[in-house]
Amino acid sequence: MTPTQYLDQLSSLRMDRTKERPRPHKVCLLLAVLDLIRLGTLRDNQIRFDDALRKAFSRRFNQLKQNNDRDNPEFPYFYLQSSGFWYHRPVKGKEEEYQKRVEDHKAPSPRATLKLIDYAWLDTPLFNLLCDSAMQPQIEAALLANLHNRRKHFSHWTDSIGKSERAIKSYAGALNNALPKLLQGKDGLIESFFDVGSVEQYPLLSYCIESQPTFQVKDEMGHGMYSAALRLYGQFLKDATDYALTNDLADLDSDASLSETERSTLRTTRLGHGKFREGLVGYWRGCAVTQYPGVSLLIASHIKSWREADNRERLDPYNGLLLVPNLDKVFDRQLISFDGRGRILISSHLEDPNKLGIHKDMVVKLDDSHQRYLAHHREHYREKQAGRG
Repeated sequence: MTPTQYLDQLSSLRMDRTKERPRPHKVCLLLAVLDLIRLGTLRDNQIRFDDALRKAFSRRFNQLKQNNDRDNPEFPYFYLQSSGFWYHRPVKGKEEEYQKRVEDHKAPSPRATLKLIDYAWLDTPLFNLLCDSAMQPQIEAALLANLHNRRKHFSHWTDSIGKSERAIKSYAGALNNALPKLLQGKDGLIESFFDVGSVEQYPLLSYCIESQPTFQVKDEMGHGMYSAALRLYGQFLKDATDYALTNDLADLDSDASLSETERSTLRTTRLGHGKFREGLVGYWRGCAVTQYPGVSLLIASHIKSWREADNRERLDPYNGLLLVPNLDKVFDRQLISFDGRGRILISSHLEDPNKLGIHKDMVVKLDDSHQRYLAHHREHYREKQAGRG
């Protein structure tokens, strides 16, 4: 499996969702494993139900527990075996007893766990990902995504990209009620799209709905609101764990043409650090548009995207703008751009730009070396404006 597929699995764990918020036990146990790897306590892919693991679990559990959640790490340690990436080695002579518990779906007590299971282990590629310091923040984000109130998180996200309160309410209602009803009688029946956290599963569900004549009639009557809701939720899921970043880092690791020094430089650049960011800070001295001076809060944004740029362009400071986060987000989505004189272009698809502090008088001071990159960006901006992006 690829890193993206593992992140997808980690963000879509089978959880106890009988309460308003999913119980955090599986998330806490996997975070405990990650913490032990970071501390250097866990070096081999043999995860024992020992004091170190139980204490690491309790630390995470105390941060994430709610109401009547109980600190019982033996449950996720046992039940994670149904995840497809977590395995057990039974204690010698206890194989039949172990298999019986799996078949009965009955976890052993903490003391019985020690007598029944020698250790657990992960898929080797997944364990290696957990050991990769560049991947660890994304793994943690993917795990914590299981605990989000996705409806609330989606509302905040759509608000952050400038959608109106009325539109947000319509999208959320469609995803929670109207659209799941179109899956009744299908294999992929779900109660709400907010139960879906899998980036890979989502396109299949979306296609299943969009291909139905009843949906097409409904969407036409709703002036495209239902298709917009589906599109936005798909983008929201991608943003939740930033799989594009994962893919880009994986591509760098597999590029045999790069030296280790080049690979390291490009990795730090893609992660928003390193010489590229330093060059932008030195050039702009603050936000390129608002002149906000607090550079620690500013984002080094590529004009010609990382995916489309070659390795030289990825490091070229003229292929970058230093931006406050709200401008970076909409610029990256081609919802704004700049003309040849540096005047802002605001897409008609960006609702309530004033709510984001974006107005038509904004200007960026450009050097001639910026122009070819911005011309490329404007092409994508115009495509999206015309509904082709």
